[in-house]
Amino acid sequence: MSEIRVASRYAKSLITLAQEKGELASIHEDMQLFAVICEENRDFELMLKNPIINHDKKLAILKELFDDKVNETTLSFFEIIARKNRERVLPLIAKEFHIQYNALKGVEMATVKTIHSLNDEQRSRFKSAIVEATGMNSVELTEVIDNELIGGYILKIGGKQIDESLKGKLKELQLEFAQNPYVKGF
Repeated sequence: MSEIRVASRYAKSLITLAQEKGELASIHEDMQLFAVICEENRDFELMLKNPIINHDKKLAILKELFDDKVNETTLSFFEIIARKNRERVLPLIAKEFHIQYNALKGVEMATVKTIHSLNDEQRSRFKSAIVEATGMNSVELTEVIDNELIGGYILKIGGKQIDESLKGKLKELQLEFAQNPYVKGF
């Protein structure tokens, strides 16, 4: 079974447990903290994926790092994952938990690529357009700066992409000219 599928199933189970215990928001914060630590500390993530390091040692490290920072349910979840020798999947579980949490709360995740950072008005217009188009309650907008765009933007919402960049328009023109509908020989 693929790791993303495993992560999705564990995340779903954790969400169900968190809802039953009334700790969904708290556990979401814990998983966000875990995801940030994995992003900022590559050595930590590599340690979780390292097959040479004993599972008990990994669990001890997890307990040492998160004992006073996370909910008891989250810590118990880490223990279960360690007992099942699935520590390498924890970073994916944290990401998948966030995705499923957002879906549960009606929050659409979107990414916008631009050549410069958005101002508050532009950010607000993107968010309101996405809410209107998707019918979701709110939007979690991630901004990415891409200097190769020349101008415009690329907006990704779920599996859809809207390319309104100058680079994209130039590529369209290049393809159109490559087909050359005009007759040569004047």
